Amino acid sequence: MGYDIHITRRKSWADTGDDITTEEWLAYVQRDPELRPLPKNGKYFFQWGDDSWLDWSKGVIYSKNPNEPLLTKMTAIAKQFNATVQGDDGEIYDGSGSPRQPKTSLGFRIAGWFSKPPPKPQQKVEHEPLPFGVGDTVVDAWGFEHTIISIEPDANHGLGRIQSRRNKDGTEHSCAVIAHGFNPVPKK
Repeated sequence: MGYDIHITRRKSWADTGDDITTEEWLAYVQRDPELRPLPKNGKYFFQWGDDSWLDWSKGVIYSKNPNEPLLTKMTAIAKQFNATVQGDDGEIYDGSGSPRQPKTSLGFRIAGWFSKPPPKPQQKVEHEPLPFGVGDTVVDAWGFEHTIISIEPDANHGLGRIQSRRNKDGTEHSCAVIAHGFNPVPKK
């Protein structure tokens, strides 16, 4: 998995339309002696330098995890296509050394505030009834006895929380209600 950088004419590289065509890309690489074809990686795949590369796909020229020299080369290539160099997250590389976020109008930003869907309500987690309560003695999966200090069924985003104190050494432990692993010790 890597981070792609794209040469595109689009406002956002992920949009459609305003493609850099294969003909334009191939005509460019014919004029650039620094780019060498690597047909084993694809018809539009070209190597630059020892370990850098550029490829064309769906109207966009791109590379994965480019270093600074390749970013500079991509900026020069983008000028030939009247295009920009954009990262996967939409940031713009202009050859200045650090990316910048694309400028958006105030109206566009305000519209974005109101167009976001409301958060989805969290689904309620149903718990089985516990065979013990606060103050009861229980045994964990390793055989240690605990005293239950508190039970919060709605904590941890609905997973619940059980707090206990281990009787042997007094340490406090916390676990989810849905996966507690405790068995009650029969009362004498």
